[in-house]
Amino acid sequence: MSELSARIAELLIRLKDGDSAALDEILRLIGGRMMSLALGVVKNRADAEDVVQTAFVKTVQNVDKFHGGNGYGFIMKITQNAALDHLRRRGRKAEINIDDCFSLSSSDGYDEERVAAALTLEQGIARLPAYGKKLIYYRYYMDMTLREIAKATGKSKSQIQRDLEETEKSLKKYLT
Repeated sequence: MSELSARIAELLIRLKDGDSAALDEILRLIGGRMMSLALGVVKNRADAEDVVQTAFVKTVQNVDKFHGGNGYGFIMKITQNAALDHLRRRGRKAEINIDDCFSLSSSDGYDEERVAAALTLEQGIARLPAYGKKLIYYRYYMDMTLREIAKATGKSKSQIQRDLEETEKSLKKYLT
């Protein structure tokens, strides 16, 4: 589990114990990423803001269902579901562009050097096939374990590990 996911897990436990300041800290840490995910699904900034707000409400409502583990993935899954629910209510089908989900949000507060590195990475990811993008998205953006990715894709854990290694090799080639 990543440091960020562990920190979010701690904050979710604090939220479960009634510490409302934990929600502010979660917003500070991953609000921009939640917005990027929502925007990648709903394609409209105002709708994406509504989705993020809904995701925070649902996080508070469902915090008792969190029993430790991947806190980041827990919240991002709530955000993804809120975005898809938003589209269903509007009668639109999801047109998820994985590339949009990787884009930087200005609220993440990165310095110029990190932005340049992230843009280079984005360009490399854009060159990957759709399946490779999905694997990178699940593993590094959603912070999912190999077992979780296997369950989500219906493949074996060992197959996911091989596919992810191959995807990472391809990405490294694109970046050099």
